Amino acid sequence: MGRQMAFWKYNDGVYLDNQKVYEEACCNGLTVEGLAELPTDDILRMICEKLPAYDKLDEYSFESEKGAFELSYTNQCVLFDCSWDMPMNDLNTVIDIMAAFHCPFYDPQITKRFDSAG
Repeated sequence: MGRQMAFWKYNDGVYLDNQKVYEEACCNGLTVEGLAELPTDDILRMICEKLPAYDKLDEYSFESEKGAFELSYTNQCVLFDCSWDMPMNDLNTVIDIMAAFHCPFYDPQITKRFDSAG
């Protein structure tokens, strides 16, 4: 697709190696001790609500005239694989949706998590 955007939430008092969490939880679907369980049904509902221009093709694929994204998720991690032509304001909407669930954006392209801890 293009650009990946990863999101998860640490349990209170826990902070792990972000790249390792990305690889284990987001890429390999492993359960990682220290990560909070996410309300995936609520997250999926908000994605449909806040990004109405994107048609839900199946459980994981969304497409519009502006771009597309695919979801991968577990009960601990949500990974968006976005097309390069997806507009910046829609990418920011994705970040805002996940921030509503206290899940900061991790950018695997630059190995940086955008939260106060690191």
